[in-house]
Parts: sequence; structure tokens; C-alpha cells
Amino acid sequence: MKFMQEKEVRQVKNRDGEKGAAMIMILLVSFLLITASVGLLLETSVNTANVTDATAEQQAYNAAESGIQTTLNVLRGYTTPNPLIDSSKPASDPANKIDFRKAVRLDTSNTPTDDSDEARLSRWMTYDTTYNDRIPFGLTGTNSYVPNSGFAYDVTIIDPINTGNIITFNTTGKISGSSSIYRYPATGSDYITIEFIPKLSTTVDATASAASTDFGSFKITKYGLGSILPNDIKFEIFVNMTVPSVTGAMRGYIRKGTTAALPVVSYDFNSLAYSMRGSTVKLSAKTISPGVFDALGVSTTSLGGTMTSTEPSRVVITSTGYGPRGAVKRLEAFVEKNFLDGLSAPATLTLVGPAGPGFVFQPGNSAGVEYSGQDIVAPDIIIPPVGTSNDENYEIVRAGLATLDKKPDQVVGEPANVTPEMPAWLKNTLNLDTVIQNLRDVAIASNTYYSSGQTPANFGNILTSKGITFIDGDVDVNKDGGGILVCTGTLTYHGGTNFSGLIIVTGPGGFYRTGGGSGLIQGNAVVAPYDPSNLNAGFSSPKYGISGGGGSEITYNSSSVGNGLIAVSNFVLGVAEK
Repeated sequence: MKFMQEKEVRQVKNRDGEKGAAMIMILLVSFLLITASVGLLLETSVNTANVTDATAEQQAYNAAESGIQTTLNVLRGYTTPNPLIDSSKPASDPANKIDFRKAVRLDTSNTPTDDSDEARLSRWMTYDTTYNDRIPFGLTGTNSYVPNSGFAYDVTIIDPINTGNIITFNTTGKISGSSSIYRYPATGSDYITIEFIPKLSTTVDATASAASTDFGSFKITKYGLGSILPNDIKFEIFVNMTVPSVTGAMRGYIRKGTTAALPVVSYDFNSLAYSMRGSTVKLSAKTISPGVFDALGVSTTSLGGTMTSTEPSRVVITSTGYGPRGAVKRLEAFVEKNFLDGLSAPATLTLVGPAGPGFVFQPGNSAGVEYSGQDIVAPDIIIPPVGTSNDENYEIVRAGLATLDKKPDQVVGEPANVTPEMPAWLKNTLNLDTVIQNLRDVAIASNTYYSSGQTPANFGNILTSKGITFIDGDVDVNKDGGGILVCTGTLTYHGGTNFSGLIIVTGPGGFYRTGGGSGLIQGNAVVAPYDPSNLNAGFSSPKYGISGGGGSEITYNSSSVGNGLIAVSNFVLGVAEK
């Protein structure tokens, strides 16, 4: 018994060295818990910062999107420039209205005091006075924008291939037919030749101002005693822009002289100026006298003039959004001019389709009937009042207009076969049908689409020339309208009904104006019938006619056409994040 007690005593004494072990374990566990707590707090803090940064990034992205939308609003003409580009004219004048050319040029895009080397629309948008590299929104008042907590954006706009300023072109010509050389008389040793010498490919820079150039020359050569022209001779000179791609026509008459010593009195052009994709191509004079004959009997006359920069068919908008905490997002948007590639019809009334018994042109016989190609807003520009797509129909139109001789201004300008300058959307039925389908979609989205038999509540706004009306079938119009009017059936205008903008008729019945009154159409009208179920058949013969008394005027107005196209302009092809 005593032995057992002594053994227990010895065992208790051996555990004295374990004192304090529990304390060490508690400290170790506490250290681990503290470490875990610190890690959890750090993770929570980092996650909170990440969430905050993600929110700021999204806010910067939203700001960049706002910049694109605001720019589109400017391009669609809903904002007045400040200051005006031309202070001598009202804000509503075309000189003060935005277009792609004005948007990308520094002198028109930016204010005169803006020293930025990028076009950034400061004439249309208000940049911050302190942080003048950006436009704050959602805040008002002086010094109200704070970068660390505010929202802002800036924009730049460019012509992606610089077609607006650099123009490459050449010219070709025809005198009295298909040749560039005219001889009279055709036989004998005493005769003259008149030759158009074309301008070979030339590049001009219209960045700063209108670029001076020439468009070729006329050359008269006498053989033997020479000769006297039998009558005035028609000529056509085609200006073929290759950069950007578009063709325009200068037409006129070589006015005959009275003696063999003076066989030509002048080269008389139908128009002093021409619009080609926004570029104003201008001759030095509308009537040009021939040069004197040299000792060899040769007279050469250069056709001098100027060209302004063209309007791009598309632009690139770069919008940089600024959010809180230094967040930045950049978006690029590619914007197309319109469904028509920025090109309207080449004549006030354009009749597209083949010759034959189906072709109808009844110009009317009232003293109040007028056909004018003179642009109301730019009187120096005169386009053909009526244009056709072949020579046979042109001859019918020319003969019809020649009967309207009751007063001098019943026909302003010369009718023409406008095939060389026909825009791409009118060159074939496939291209036109694509445009018509796009216009139909816009009208459906705008709730202005009407099937055959339906009567539209209105035909757009005649005062602003805006709106789109699409009639899928026949329609009788007896109320004023404006913008774009599309009819896939027979379009009949009654009495003194007026319209301002672009009219397109694709139905086989054509376009007729009936009854009395004094109706006025300002803009462009196109009659180009085709069968949408058989595009390979091409165009059918167009029909246009006027019956009844009263005035029926149709005159060119580029501003009305431009305003009408706003409904289908400035659409975004795509947006990329940079």
C-alpha cells in the first residue's frame, strides 16, 4: 500500500513541466483567428473597392454613350451653332445648318476661340470653362463639375478616309453627240473643227478654301477659209470624281458666230455652279468667250473654276466618357450619311426607265405650269428640270417642254439624259428596292406606313420638310405635306396640293397631277417603276402627266430634300469600345 502511494506521488511530480501549455495553445489559436480576421477584413475592403471601381467604369461607359447620342442629335440638325457660321444669315439658313463637311472641318466644327487641333463640335456643344477638354452633364452653374465625382465626355469627329478635302477628278466631253470632236461641214477643204480637250486625272486640296483648277478646254481649228456654224451646238462635259466617287455634268451650248472669222461667239453653260457630293464646283463665268485665233488658225479656251471640299458619306465619332475616381471609357461609332449615300436625284423630275409606248410625259398646257431646275437656296446651281435615263425619252421630254413658251420662266434649265450622273441607288432595280425596303421599315417604325386603300392622316410637315410617309399602293393626295413620300402604286395629286421634299414613285401607274389650283412641289420627284417580285426584269417605262387648268409647279430645292432625308440620316453602322 505504501508502495502504491509513493508511486502516485512520483507520477504527479513528473507533470510539473507541463504547466503553461494551455496558455501557449490559446495564444496560437488566437493568432490564427486574428490572421483570418485581418484577411477577411482585407478581402472585404478590396472587394468594396472593386465594386466601387466597376460602378465608376460603368458610369464612364454611360457618359461615352451619352456623347455619341448628343453628337447624333447635333448631326440631325436639332441644335443651333453658337456662334453662327455665317452671322449675316439666320440660323435656319443652310449656311448655318450642320452637315458632315461642317462637322469635320476645324473652322466650322469648332468656335473661333477654340485652339484644339481636332474637330470636336464646340460650336454646337458647350465644353466646361475650367476643364475645357470635356463636357459635363447633369450639373449646372460655374465650377460645378468635379472630376473625382462628376460625369463628363468629350467627342471628336473625323472623315475616316479624308475624302472631304482631297479631291481627285478628270473630265470627259461630248459635242453634238457622242464624240469630243465636231466638224462642220463634213466635207470640203474649208471647214472648222471644235474639240473638247479633257482634263487628265488631277488631285486638288480644298482643305483651306476653294481650290482653283480647270476642267479642260475648247479648241477651234480653221482649215482653209474656215466656215460658219449652221446653228448652236450642244455640249456635255462630265466631271468624274474618283476620290470620292461621283460624276457631275456641265451642259450648255456653243453659240454660233456670224462669219467664218468668228465661227463661235461663246461657250454658254446652263449653270454657273454644280453640286457634287457637297462640293460646289464653280466655273469662272457662265458665258465664256473663245480665245483669239493664232497664226495657225487655232483658238484655245481654258475652262477655269474652283472646287470646294466634298461632304463625306460617313464619319467616325470618338466619344470619351469620364466617370468618378478617374474612370475613363472610349467608344467609336461609324455613322452613315443616309440610305441614299448622300446623293439626291440628278434632276428636279427624274424619269427612270426604258423608251417605248409605255413612256408618258404630258407636261400640261396651262400658263401656270412651270418646271425649274434652279435651286431655290443656291440660285447659281441649275440642274435639269426634267431628266431621263435614255436619249429617246429625252427627245420626247425636250419636245414637250418646248411647247411651254407662254412665258420665259416656264422652263428654267435644260432637260437632259442624266444617266452618267445617276446615283447608285437609281442605277438598277436591286439598289432602288434596297432603299425602298429600308424606307418601308422606317415608316413602319414611325407608324406612317399605309397599305393600299388607306388614306394617311397627313403627308409630313410642309413647313419643315420633315417626316416620312409610305403608301404601299395607289393614293390620292389632296392635302399638303413634306419630307419623304414613297408610293409603290399610282400617285395622284389633286388641285392646289403642295409638297416640300423628296417624292419617289415606283408603281407602274406613275405620277399624275390633276384639277385646278396652284400646286407647288419643291425638292425632287423620282418616277422609277419596277416589279419588286421580279427585280431581274429591270425598270418599266415611267409615266408623268398634268391635266386640268391652274398652276402646277415643280422646282428644285436642295434644302427641302436635305430636310426630308433627316428621317433616314445619320444612322450608326456600328460601335466599338477602344
